[in-house]
Amino acid sequence: MNTPAVRVLTIDDEPMVREILATYLEDSGFEVLQAGDGPTGIDLIRRERPDLVLCDLRMPGMDGLQVLATVTREFPDLPILVVSGMGGMSDAIQALKFGAWDYVTKPIEDMAVLEHAIAYALERARLRQENRQHREHLEAVNDQLRQTVRQLREDEAAARRIQFQLLPENDKLYRSYRFSRHLLTSQYLSGDFVDYFAIDGDHLGFYIADVSGHGVSSAFVTVMLKSYMGRYRELRRQNRDKGILNPAETLSRLNREIFGCHMDKYLTMFYGVIEWSTNQLRYSSGGQFPFPILFDGKQASYVGKKSLPIGLFDFANYQTESLQLPPRFTMVFISDGILETLPQPTLRDKQAFLLELVGHTELTIENLIQTLGLDQAEPLPDDVTLLLVERMD
Repeated sequence: MNTPAVRVLTIDDEPMVREILATYLEDSGFEVLQAGDGPTGIDLIRRERPDLVLCDLRMPGMDGLQVLATVTREFPDLPILVVSGMGGMSDAIQALKFGAWDYVTKPIEDMAVLEHAIAYALERARLRQENRQHREHLEAVNDQLRQTVRQLREDEAAARRIQFQLLPENDKLYRSYRFSRHLLTSQYLSGDFVDYFAIDGDHLGFYIADVSGHGVSSAFVTVMLKSYMGRYRELRRQNRDKGILNPAETLSRLNREIFGCHMDKYLTMFYGVIEWSTNQLRYSSGGQFPFPILFDGKQASYVGKKSLPIGLFDFANYQTESLQLPPRFTMVFISDGILETLPQPTLRDKQAFLLELVGHTELTIENLIQTLGLDQAEPLPDDVTLLLVERMD
């Protein structure tokens, strides 16, 4: 489909000047409208909505400054360039004060100068429109977040429902990959969160996150996290940005977002991207511990290395690691709340126990809950989240 030609309106009381400009601009691919005076030009703008206006400054009746004042008031995003040979620098300053985007003096000895000014103004207009749309999107997201926070504070039961509604479907199957999850909360609201999703036809994304603290404020950060990740996915869907495919870049963006909110909250997070065609995992960790455990049917091993949490340090750097996954495997993710429930005396002993458990237990959410003693009636000291990622034949 052909892109519509850019429409330029020239407002000038000299027919010869208008014809010269129209001929040159039409040869350059623009569609040109003409007006011989200010009122006619303003009427054309209202009816035809051109993409850019070229306006003379000295015209009988309504002069260029009056045209500028009207147009910038009614159409603040419409680029309007003054093309005039009268008055010199003082007129240029006046025109810019009244809202002109640029000033080109007549006679125009090199028409490329005019075309460059037009191109620059159109690009500025495009960027302003994109920025406005981005601000409107952010305002809508912020409104949604504010509403969510209000609901969280007004009714914890409703808040719990809202938070759990944000979780992905349990036992979700994407081709040969199955995702299972379970959250056990120490309070009514959780600072833990998981999500998994198809990014495009070639990639799956998933993450487990644990926000510092408990209660409403920590739950709010999980809502923010869901919103941020949704925005990154939407940018990928629109082919505007591929950052969601790069785990380290995604964690770096989240670090800037969370750190910049100044909420005295941080989170640990593991984010992975699986490429369907190659069964390769690319991942990055932001302080996630215990490390995920990979079980290939014969041996269990930890995946990952030490890294900084998200939102705690503005200088934090994250690395993307690659792992060729076995044809059949299960990856087990458990949030660090589990460490407070295990009876082993040292951290090393707890890690060894978890590794042994994964290697010698039928890996289902239900079996893990029972084996880890998470089905007891006593309240947990911290949230515990389980996430299983499996690949089957």
